[in-house]
Amino acid sequence: MTRVQGTHRGVRAIVAGVGLLALIAGGCRSAGASGATSGTSSARRSRSGDIHGVVCLFDPKPWLNVDAAGDPDPEGIRYRVFLDTGGGKGVLRDGTFYIEMYELRRGPSGEIERTLVSDWRYPTSELGTVSSKILGKGYKLQLRWAKKDTAGHEVELITQYIDPAGNTTRSATKRLRVPKYLP
Repeated sequence: MTRVQGTHRGVRAIVAGVGLLALIAGGCRSAGASGATSGTSSARRSRSGDIHGVVCLFDPKPWLNVDAAGDPDPEGIRYRVFLDTGGGKGVLRDGTFYIEMYELRRGPSGEIERTLVSDWRYPTSELGTVSSKILGKGYKLQLRWAKKDTAGHEVELITQYIDPAGNTTRSATKRLRVPKYLP
């Protein structure tokens, strides 16, 4: 191997590492209707054993249409979750994911009301897995909420990983607007 080839490999490794660190530091970032992002400080989240962070990656269109009626409004969401041990790559672990979905609506006096509309518990052994050269190994989550009136409203998703010892590591809150389609 020539010195130039070794240098290019080193640069690629550094770029990949910086990209992964940016994703991990950002956690599940919240995107409002304007596309602006915000997140919570990872220092304020509790830690689960050797897991330092829960990183959620959402596709631009993460919505699932799973109802028998065939209306175009979503009844679920899918995304990927990576558990960060601080080593730069996601890992697979025994444990449970606990996910909460809150709906945000304006109350009569204009204040935002936050209501828990669904929650899910999935042992990691029951989830599909994903593998990425850059991000490492992770999990595929597909959450279905059936007959909820969430279309057209903002929701917040909080993904938590609970290890076998009961320690919890929480992702940043992800805020999304569930699309509402005309019939």
